[in-house]
Amino acid sequence: MRIAINELDLEFDQMFSAETVDDSDHERWYIMRIGVLRLIKLAMQAHPQFEAPTLTFQRNLAYSFQVLSLIRRAGAIEHGRRVGQILLANSGRIERLPDHFRIILPPNLPDLELHERDLDRHHVVRDHEMFANGFEAFVGKKRKDEIKNLLAELVYPFHGHFIGYGADPMLDFYFFGHAYNEIQLAKGFDTFHFSTTFGGITFSNYKLAAMFIMSVGMKHRAFVSALIAKEPTIRIEDILTVSVETKNFLESMKEFINEFGQHFEKHVPVTDDNVRTIFDVLSISRKNLTLLDRPGAPTPPLIQCSDDHVIRPLAGAIRDEVMLFLLNSLQHSFPKDYDRAQQAREGVMQRAVERALRGALPDLEYRGNIKLRHSGKVATDIDLVIIEPSTARIILVQLKHQDPYGSDFASMLARTGRLNQQVRDWLHKVRSWVGAASTSELRASFRLPPSVTNPAVSFLVLTRHYAHSLRLVVDGTDAAFSNWTQLITAIARLQESNFPPTLERLIKELKTLSVPDEQYYLPEPRSDWTTGRLRFTIEQEHLETES
Repeated sequence: MRIAINELDLEFDQMFSAETVDDSDHERWYIMRIGVLRLIKLAMQAHPQFEAPTLTFQRNLAYSFQVLSLIRRAGAIEHGRRVGQILLANSGRIERLPDHFRIILPPNLPDLELHERDLDRHHVVRDHEMFANGFEAFVGKKRKDEIKNLLAELVYPFHGHFIGYGADPMLDFYFFGHAYNEIQLAKGFDTFHFSTTFGGITFSNYKLAAMFIMSVGMKHRAFVSALIAKEPTIRIEDILTVSVETKNFLESMKEFINEFGQHFEKHVPVTDDNVRTIFDVLSISRKNLTLLDRPGAPTPPLIQCSDDHVIRPLAGAIRDEVMLFLLNSLQHSFPKDYDRAQQAREGVMQRAVERALRGALPDLEYRGNIKLRHSGKVATDIDLVIIEPSTARIILVQLKHQDPYGSDFASMLARTGRLNQQVRDWLHKVRSWVGAASTSELRASFRLPPSVTNPAVSFLVLTRHYAHSLRLVVDGTDAAFSNWTQLITAIARLQESNFPPTLERLIKELKTLSVPDEQYYLPEPRSDWTTGRLRFTIEQEHLETES
């Protein structure tokens, strides 16, 4: 297991340090990641405890080649599972032949997420540059030179081949700053209000622990670079992944949370018991291996290899992996708290929408949580009503504050399917109600101002992360759908336009952003996968053309 984690971190370092990365690099990293996670689970399931609490050793190619072979086999199996999940959402099929399985993909595979993904990446890259440049300017060149000198001064070879380094508060502050900027860009960072509690511990403190793990990973990579520059004979593959004593790690985490947490609103200091709970949530152990069940699960930021030691994989210490793992683990560890928190967050999203619109459309009015009744019974509800008195237009909004699903196809299929059904039902009910209601009923139900005598009604489904599947459900010129990034982009376009901003123009911008031309994945070449006695092929049907 330790060799597999070491190889994962080596691939991670090479992948994300390279100036250019091609498709074969992405494929190799993909197979490596899903294969290693599978091996971690199998190894921990097979051994109630390992013979040694921790291991530190140099890379030996003879052992690495054997483990890499296992990783490829496990990765091939996990890839097959993921392809099977894809077939659930598309009209593909699996044939069982005498000596292998034949997986046949449909001739066209639409990439519904493409435009959301590209737009999200654009915003993340822009904000990352803004945050990083701002923080570096705040630190200043003189302080940066001091940090560089500290890294070189404090790092040293450990037992000739490995890495050791000392501590300094200036380094802690510097890497905390970068970790804080990074994690704000992670999907799921604002999933819950900072004061929401899970197991009696605030979401803010869980996020501070995630920042600690990220900052430790950043600092370790900086020390790795400093040691190699200082001692060129040290091999990077021997010093990327480290294991540390759990007791010392918990003490450092507690100190970090309480020291840096005091700069945040209404921070609640953590105790030793709190930190242990946070540690268990943010790590994989034999108690929560189900978190690795699904292919595409996030890489754990910490791995409890024994009661006394924890492995810190660098591949799990990056923003999206840490936050996705945290959210999945909170739901697994505290299901009742998680359900309660999910039900309470619609109000936060309502206020966020109002703040976002205020800059471009300051004269709007808002009504929240309106129940529509039919024959004395509640037919459905409206999370938010947006009113533009000057044009007599109102937008009835359904809000969907979601959890991100990362690379987990099974979660994507389940959540988009559930989303589509809920939105389909909501649109049907609210359209039926509006169609049957008189103008006076509309005005009374939505508490419209006196100037809005004959309202023009539109419908909007606004999600936090993903809305791409709603193009199959939301139809008509009176309805639109959007995720949060698309809403922010549409508002920015209104502000940059030469025309006066209105709700009607906002809806048009959203429809342009959310329903672009459909894009398809590139044709899939035939591939042959073999692991032991299991063999399967993947191929794509050819699109028949009219003669």
